[in-house]
Amino acid sequence: MNSPVTNLKPQSSRPQTETGDELRPVKGVNSILLVASGKGGVGKSTVSVNLACALAKTGQKVGLLDADLYGPSIQRMMGTTDELIQDERGFATPGRTHGVWSLSMGNLAPPEAPLTWKGALVAQALLQMFHEVNWPDLDVLVVDLPPGTGDIQLTILEQIPISGAIVVTTPQELAVADAERAIVMFHDLGLPVFGLVENMNAYICPCCGQPQDLYPSGTAPRLARKRHINMLTGIPLDPSAQEFADNGAPLVLSSPDSLAAKSLFKLTKEVSAALKREQKAQILRTKDLGNPDAEQFWDNLLSGDQQP
Repeated sequence: MNSPVTNLKPQSSRPQTETGDELRPVKGVNSILLVASGKGGVGKSTVSVNLACALAKTGQKVGLLDADLYGPSIQRMMGTTDELIQDERGFATPGRTHGVWSLSMGNLAPPEAPLTWKGALVAQALLQMFHEVNWPDLDVLVVDLPPGTGDIQLTILEQIPISGAIVVTTPQELAVADAERAIVMFHDLGLPVFGLVENMNAYICPCCGQPQDLYPSGTAPRLARKRHINMLTGIPLDPSAQEFADNGAPLVLSSPDSLAAKSLFKLTKEVSAALKREQKAQILRTKDLGNPDAEQFWDNLLSGDQQP
């Protein structure tokens, strides 16, 4: 019999997956995109929500998972504050609004309740949100990470097959410096970084409607060049975006003709193209497995013995 989910209680007896074991795919999900930031307050969750909704508008089946367990916000930004229902197995069904299936710790616990779990329990709860949830078949699962480079990020990267990541920053030097740490973490663990998103790179003047620079430009593009990643479309600061977010109405749906929404739609096209490229590359890599000629080619290339 179905019953409301009032809390998520990881079982301590559940076996742990040790680092280095084979990654466990999420059933029915084709691609998983991480949206990351080095520090909080850069608008990462706003980008995640609008990106997911814009992807859904293209006809793709999209899910959104709020991996920021200690500071969940997706449930409010997506307007899914109702309790979720679990089946006889204890699996919750994500809420669906704006054409996107979403799941957040904010849907699984009272809004005023702090999460006081330690690392091991958090890791188990996080993996349950991937594997013990009734996700429908999805083209893309967007994962809104917490800021930084901590246990949650490592748990996902070590146990879930991820297609790639984008890193969100603001033009401030402090934010860009923290963004670099996130990029280095992904590179060290072999994850493709599709690009850097400079959020709040300009302010939309309410009088003339034109973008005005908020900070000196150039810091984020320099980081992108240094780390050999793409500089994706920047997003201007739109004062109405926060109001729409508080009301559970993403900007790309509430104000699609605004400059910020147009930038988000352009970013969506870039991310969608990157996901398709990575999917094709993965197919080619899979075909190469067990192919002696392909294996010899890569061995020769890596050793410098490839003949012209």
